[in-house]
Amino acid sequence: MFGATMRLSRTELGEPMVQNVSVFLTVTEVAELFRCDSETVKRQARSHKLPGFKFGKAWYFRPRDIEGMIDDAIGAAHREDE
Repeated sequence: MFGATMRLSRTELGEPMVQNVSVFLTVTEVAELFRCDSETVKRQARSHKLPGFKFGKAWYFRPRDIEGMIDDAIGAAHREDE
């Protein structure tokens, strides 16, 4: 499921509507990844501490955004240690 891509139909001009769409993670999947409660994930997303977007009533997260956030946090921790 992680990293899977898909292609959608083409527009009237022949241009792809969406290319290489990443599979999105749900609140439950992110909570499992961080081993925390799903309410914590929603709260972090609402406060913009966790990169995600809301579609309808559900939150979704791109794996690459979560990985980037983790990389940034690790980099900041290393800089503090220096």
